[in-house]
Amino acid sequence: AGIAHEINQPLNAIKMGSEYLCLMQEKKQAVPPKDLNLVLGEISSQVTRAAEIVSRLKTFSRKVDFSREVVDVNACILSVHRIIGRQIALQNIDLVLDLDKTIAPVLAHGNRLEQVFFNLITNARDAINERIEALNITDPGKIVIKTYPVTHLVGIDIEDNGAGIDPDITESIFESFYTTKPMGEGLGLGLPIITGIVKDYNGTITVSSRPGKGTVFTILFPVSTDGSLTKELNTP
Repeated sequence: AGIAHEINQPLNAIKMGSEYLCLMQEKKQAVPPKDLNLVLGEISSQVTRAAEIVSRLKTFSRKVDFSREVVDVNACILSVHRIIGRQIALQNIDLVLDLDKTIAPVLAHGNRLEQVFFNLITNARDAINERIEALNITDPGKIVIKTYPVTHLVGIDIEDNGAGIDPDITESIFESFYTTKPMGEGLGLGLPIITGIVKDYNGTITVSSRPGKGTVFTILFPVSTDGSLTKELNTP
């Protein structure tokens, strides 16, 4: 089930890109060549991403085979923004990037970090839509992604003004198969998989939330000690 959830991430991205093209066609609006090239390029890259995930299935249980490389966290966030940003905007949600260009690279894998950010952003979108439906409000939703340097660390905050999380279940959301979504809309695997990926690269993930006000997920990664390192390393 966990593997299926991982594969579902690029499939969702492909679906969003294709839905945008279908929406423009239904409205009989011409897709600007720049946007068309962007969407088609992203669909192609997500197919490649899905293929990479499938290729890892042979060694899925052997974490020592997961490659590490020097990764620009900002670049991963921008890549996800290109994939999902337009769809988020169409849902009357502002996706704001506050990226510090001075942060150091981290030792991870770009593909897997993109999965982390994609999942957290879509969770934030769902929380905002839940709040809008529950309170019948028309105020725009807002998701803010912030990167910043910490001593020997890189910090990433993903904040939303969604429904928030009840304090009684804050710890449970990181457990496998725990979900607050209706039956059939969630397996309860997103956050456990995210946590696993973050820990694979010696990072931490925490959550702070106020019911009815919003949630902030904070991720911290140790900086890479060698900015030129690109070879594969074994996971400790």
